[in-house]
Amino acid sequence: MDKLKILITFFSNTGNTEKVASSMKDGLTDHDVDMIAVKDVAPKTLNSYDIVFLGSGVYASRIDKSVLTLVKKAVPDLPSKLVYFCTHASLKLYQEPFKRINNIAKEHNCEIIGKFDCVGENLGIPLETQLGMLEKLPEDQKEKAIKDMEKMKGRPNELDLENAKNFATSLMKNL
Repeated sequence: MDKLKILITFFSNTGNTEKVASSMKDGLTDHDVDMIAVKDVAPKTLNSYDIVFLGSGVYASRIDKSVLTLVKKAVPDLPSKLVYFCTHASLKLYQEPFKRINNIAKEHNCEIIGKFDCVGENLGIPLETQLGMLEKLPEDQKEKAIKDMEKMKGRPNELDLENAKNFATSLMKNL
């Protein structure tokens, strides 16, 4: 396969998504990869890349608005291929956080070639505040939420980051 020009751009409020982005970059050593925070990307440069990886934490079931704004400002100069990745403070990704970008991509013949999601410990809200919010839940729901928080502690962990790296590597092999 020819060497591809790839952009990995992301918004990371707590550092979780940036860790995933860095691991993905580690899996793309055979390619020319730029890893740039979304706030530092010029929208009109997106189409100079063969593939753009868009990443964000998920906040209230949505990606950060800076990622959506970047894509909107890039229209009609979108790359031909996009990859999505996100981190979220839930054990399962229930929502479609890239839904609005999907619509833009579809309108401009931009192919979504992969999606990766990863659990990330909620580092954006102090633990005391999180526990205080749980106090309002019925006892059985509160117990489950506390157990779930324990399962998310320290994530993304080494296994999660290795999975991100392997995802990026296998994605390129399957092109």
